[in-house]
Amino acid sequence: MAKGSFEGLYTFMEVAKIYGMDDSSLRKQVARDKFVIEEDIKKMGRTWIITEQAMVKNFGTLKFEEYKKKEAKKKKFNAQNIKQKTMRFPKKVDSMNAKEEKVKDSWVQGDIKGIEIESFSFNTNINE
Repeated sequence: MAKGSFEGLYTFMEVAKIYGMDDSSLRKQVARDKFVIEEDIKKMGRTWIITEQAMVKNFGTLKFEEYKKKEAKKKKFNAQNIKQKTMRFPKKVDSMNAKEEKVKDSWVQGDIKGIEIESFSFNTNINE
């Protein structure tokens, strides 16, 4: 088992879901020394963790393989769903001054006729 990796590790709740049993039956098996603590299983806080190898050895591969196939389908479906959502609604990027840019482009192209004001200033001093 690789240090720092959670791949191949399952909680008792996950095992109970995979094999259609109650997680308390797994804790009872721990009490009966069915698993080797620190090798097959380990308690992390209040959660029991079991290795994939110990799980398959004790409960079989059939339901576990079915579970892995379902999970792979879910991941593929979720990935496709995310891809479709992003493709359906591409983010439109507009600048804050899109209207001003359109007017400026119209001015440069000669669509707008009139007098161009080079610069102007105004007084913000309220004392004057």
